[in-house]
Amino acid sequence: MIPNREEVEIKQILLDSFGISVNRIIPTEGGWSASAFKIESNEGEYFLKVYDKHRSSINPILEKLDFTMSVCSWLEENTDLKGSINAPIKTITGEIKAETGDFTYLLFPFINGVTIRTTPLTVQQQSGIAEIVGKIHNHGPDMPFDFSSVTENFEIPCGELLKIQHNPNDPLCVHQQYDTLMRAIENAHVLAKFIKACNLEFVLCHTDIHGWNLMQSDKLILIDWESIKFAPVESDLYTFWGDWYWGDSKWGSYWETFLPIYQKIHPQYKENKDHLKFYQIRRHIEDIEEFYKQYLYDKMTDEETSEVISGMERECMFLSTLI
Repeated sequence: MIPNREEVEIKQILLDSFGISVNRIIPTEGGWSASAFKIESNEGEYFLKVYDKHRSSINPILEKLDFTMSVCSWLEENTDLKGSINAPIKTITGEIKAETGDFTYLLFPFINGVTIRTTPLTVQQQSGIAEIVGKIHNHGPDMPFDFSSVTENFEIPCGELLKIQHNPNDPLCVHQQYDTLMRAIENAHVLAKFIKACNLEFVLCHTDIHGWNLMQSDKLILIDWESIKFAPVESDLYTFWGDWYWGDSKWGSYWETFLPIYQKIHPQYKENKDHLKFYQIRRHIEDIEEFYKQYLYDKMTDEETSEVISGMERECMFLSTLI
């Protein structure tokens, strides 16, 4: 169940902005950045993401949402990725999103399928995502967009983490792992300097490929395009390299299946361990930083706070295996 006021607001925004008369709103499990709902209506079924503008930790996502979703829509309309990605439905007036003073709304076609989450990928799914990623990396310079706002700069997002030693009320895990975090940040800076000097080719990258952003319907679908970048291919490939996938080494590596399929599309690609390691280390640092910012600045329930702390503990543990 959702609060009556929230239900009324959702029904009104969908009617006013999309011309959809809602029959039923069903809360579903969303990601860390947005609440999610299944929408049932006379016009069909939809998936709605609702972003709370008062959450300071998601401001960077909201600031680029028009751009990132426009890129996603262009891919679906103009490339062979149609059917493998899920682009937003535009409003009556042709906008990517709808807004109120407190919330931002993205509406998508509803996918009849299951989110893979933490389920190990089958060989067929490994091949499927390798093909999707290979097709994504065919694009970038050919697209009618200015990618300057999302171009890779190799910066390490650690501004809040560097303050940890001055905050005695921080979660215990970040104090226990302080030395690991500082070594990881130092290593990432060294690797970033090396990679910048390589003058790598930049292409369009999703940058957030994991089980919560993969859905299995009649085919595999990559969702949640809010984090796209114009970057080296390793900003996607690191997800599949070594035993890193979803941070769980018990599944072993998908790289042996992934790489040959990817190289059929990009035969010039050669594995570079330093480039891949940089993106693995930085992703863990980035996730810990985001969890920490949520802990510091977002208004959360006790349950939400506990989940954030658990997330930090998990990411600190994974990071320690790379340093």
